Amino acid sequence: MPNEAVAATAEGLPNTTRRALLWSLAAASTAAAVAVAPDAHGAGALTSSGLHDQAESPELISAYESFCDACTDLKEAHQAREWLADEWKHRWPLAPEALLWGANAQHGSYLDDGERDIIGRFIMRDTADLTKRMSAKFRRATPRTCFSILTSSRAREIVEKWKRSSPKGRTEKARVRHQLFRDKMIREYETNIELAEQYETETARLREISGADAARLRVKEADDRLLKAANEVSQCPAYTVAGLGMKADALAVTASELMKIKKSDDSPLGQIARFIDSVAEVAGRAAV
Repeated sequence: MPNEAVAATAEGLPNTTRRALLWSLAAASTAAAVAVAPDAHGAGALTSSGLHDQAESPELISAYESFCDACTDLKEAHQAREWLADEWKHRWPLAPEALLWGANAQHGSYLDDGERDIIGRFIMRDTADLTKRMSAKFRRATPRTCFSILTSSRAREIVEKWKRSSPKGRTEKARVRHQLFRDKMIREYETNIELAEQYETETARLREISGADAARLRVKEADDRLLKAANEVSQCPAYTVAGLGMKADALAVTASELMKIKKSDDSPLGQIARFIDSVAEVAGRAAV
């Protein structure tokens, strides 16, 4: 599950109470979704008012509490990472224009990774002032985009490729022209190697002193814990409407991207996505 999709998924859940449960995760939110009543042995058991005080599975209750804790951890990890990005935003350098390659890298248009900020988000750049290599026509058609970046290793590969090439052409004039162009490309990319190395050194230095790599690792580890906790919820039986709502909550978060894509489909996956939404909505109404 992409980390960036988690917060957006919460906004897409069908009930305000359930969104609060997943993302505010206060004790009051949990109480709003389900009721706690003593069972015949005096132990606390989760019940749904719509099922005549049927006791919910203790295993499911425990797993869902762990899932909520994991949601809290992930939310806090995201917040810490966002705070770090704001703190270091003005010290993070933009890549030199000479290193900008293909546009629309934010859509995965190129194998090379797009330009990113200190926490790994794509950087969308205004093209109006990129006049050295971008034509006026391109700048008018693409006022804002993310570019893929020429790395020092890629620039070295290009230099070596040009150095291995031989002058081509049917005539001596054509071969001379090709040789001049070859020499120009070698000089240009040797300069780009230096630019890329400087850029890579500075960005690596800033990531290290800011703790950005540790912040990204914290998000990844929290995301992994959330997936594990959601799987544990899915493994537990549910005996009440509220319990079904818990399982729907967990699945709605972990299958967020799939649900976005498939909700309008006529396929079985679309039916499953709509069923998950329906279960969460019914459970939310039953809790009110």
